[in-house]
Amino acid sequence: MTSREQAASTLISTTGWLGGCAPAFRDWMVANTQWRVYAPGEGLTHAGDADGAVYCVGDGQVHFVTGIGMADVGTAFFGLPGGWWGHAPLLGGVYIGSAVATTDSLCGAVRLQALRARLAAHPGDWEQIALVISDQFVMAVGAHADMLIGDSRRRVAATILRLGGWRHRRYRLSPPDAFICTQEHLAGACAFSRNTVGKVVRGLEAEGLIDTRYGRIAILDAKRLRKAAEAD
Repeated sequence: MTSREQAASTLISTTGWLGGCAPAFRDWMVANTQWRVYAPGEGLTHAGDADGAVYCVGDGQVHFVTGIGMADVGTAFFGLPGGWWGHAPLLGGVYIGSAVATTDSLCGAVRLQALRARLAAHPGDWEQIALVISDQFVMAVGAHADMLIGDSRRRVAATILRLGGWRHRRYRLSPPDAFICTQEHLAGACAFSRNTVGKVVRGLEAEGLIDTRYGRIAILDAKRLRKAAEAD
């Protein structure tokens, strides 16, 4: 195992859904995670597939494109270090979206065949699967709630927090210092025009809450940005 893979294994053991799982299941998942580096633009999962693996991000960032509704639906979340996806086939479903590496990313995969065998031998571990589904439910409902915020400043602030891993997570991640997000992506995620989002972003930058240079967003003061999102 490389030093990069070792660091990623430690991260997924201590953050996100897997970090909150029962030790025996967590240790089995880590031991059965196969790591691979994905180049920017390279696909990991594809909407409609019914088999493959459950995936996690060890480092880097993944972009999700939903398979529900229109293809131009805005981004609800990015795949950040410690995040997992791909559990739907365990319940007889399919991948409901496609995942593409945004940047050079180390991602892990646990084959569904091996995970099904584990669950058959240890049926109590289905509780751990229920936990990740509940986490994804919180994320989905939270994204919907953010979209109901009428005030543009509050909605943009809430969306930046959510995309950066600071909001609507049952299991906390260790949010990166900055994440890749163009103004076009942010506008789509907020369902606002780029002009509206640009005006709000400039205001948040002037207050020292964020920095948006080089196609990235750095959250400089999460506490104050959260107040901006939740202000009456």
